[in-house]
Amino acid sequence: MNKKLMALAVAGALAAPGLAVAQAPTQAQMATPAGVASNAGITLYGRLDETIVSSKYSATPNFNGSGAGTGVSEVKKGDVWSPGNAMGIRGREDLGGGTALWFQLEIGVWPSERLDTATTTGNNWGGRNSGLGFSSGIGDILVGIWDTPYKVTYGVWNSVTSGGFSSAGIIMGNGDQTGALNNALCQTTISNTTGSLALTAPAVNSCVTEATANGTAFSRRISDSIQYWSPVYAGFQVKLMTALATYQSPGVSPQSGTIASGLPKAKEYSANVSWVRGPFTVAAAYDSHEGLRPGTAVNSVANPKDHAIQLGGKFNFGPGEVGIGYEQLTYANNAAPTALNNGMKVSNYVVNGRWNIGPGAVWASYGWTPGGKDCQGTAAFNSSTGAGNLVIGNAACASGSNSSSDAGKANMVTVGYDYVLSKRTKMYVAYNKIDNGLSTNYYYVAGPAGNNANGTASGVQAGTDVTTFALGIQHLF
Repeated sequence: MNKKLMALAVAGALAAPGLAVAQAPTQAQMATPAGVASNAGITLYGRLDETIVSSKYSATPNFNGSGAGTGVSEVKKGDVWSPGNAMGIRGREDLGGGTALWFQLEIGVWPSERLDTATTTGNNWGGRNSGLGFSSGIGDILVGIWDTPYKVTYGVWNSVTSGGFSSAGIIMGNGDQTGALNNALCQTTISNTTGSLALTAPAVNSCVTEATANGTAFSRRISDSIQYWSPVYAGFQVKLMTALATYQSPGVSPQSGTIASGLPKAKEYSANVSWVRGPFTVAAAYDSHEGLRPGTAVNSVANPKDHAIQLGGKFNFGPGEVGIGYEQLTYANNAAPTALNNGMKVSNYVVNGRWNIGPGAVWASYGWTPGGKDCQGTAAFNSSTGAGNLVIGNAACASGSNSSSDAGKANMVTVGYDYVLSKRTKMYVAYNKIDNGLSTNYYYVAGPAGNNANGTASGVQAGTDVTTFALGIQHLF
């Protein structure tokens, strides 16, 4: 692309009303050129963040337990991490009468590695926040794949924008997911050898046209979603979302025996309200899942209703800012009537901030969870190793007659410094420590391979503590 074409692309419509609200939290950092047009245009944008990390994974609590393969030993490794990298294009056309049509297409990019280009990864146009929107005086309507209003609320309190060390999507949200609403009958896998998609037993239906998100995370980017964003009035804005279940089962299915209690009917609803006034930003959010964790036992609940609430705020006092966030995730009981109740409530907290020093800024974050409550560990729970506890996603029970007060606890601390080189480029150093409880396995969103599956897959074994030192560079365009 020659310089004139690039100049035209940069002078696009990012500041137009429809697109100004169409920013996911990770995109809000992207610099906007001064004097951008407010009518038609195309904008090319992106974020490149490369981090050299040195990490230590502790031995798991049951490393010396009885039986072969009950735990893993300590391991140290280096990696190059590309957290949240993306490139995209945005466009807008004024239709007259205060209405406009706008679009965004975004793709994940990884400069340091080659990833499978199958449609089940973010490495395709439309694999990240993408959609077609209609803007008018009563707000915006968006159809596409996009962060839920609940996930967007994480950006209200977050001050950690270097590397992948924000608590959002790790402890906050109990993980991070992208894809369509999942159906328990859709069992697919990607071959590590060929990269091709293949069905795994007992599924006979083909759910391979797009990735499906898991049923436990509340930090979600959902396909086939429809969103409404209200205009900003006196600093207030409301966002609403629902998603259509691509893989919805019929009333009678050849695989109906897989879910003995009935067929799951996946649903999701998400909403938030935010208020911005001067240095203050506050928001509240709600998200509801139904049928994403169907019980498999006879007479169990096929469509359990899980939900979450979130409150967050940030105060910018000039040379710095501070933000706090709280959420409660509620997972419904989906066990058989005669079985142990396997519901759980999980409270998560975060406080973070940054302070301008010299040519850059110091930033820090502390996120923690006391573990699940209103829950019970299983009969096989081992209070010494944490094995056999009630676990949902990365969260684990921390109360009840069979559980340990420390089994479900976890915390994450991050300290870093940004050295600003220009309006679009900065270097940073960071220290991060994740302390998992005996039964939890919180880990970086889309991070480097940990000690899971003998170090061949992302994630960590339960009880693993992760200590990381990082040196990175970030460029926005």
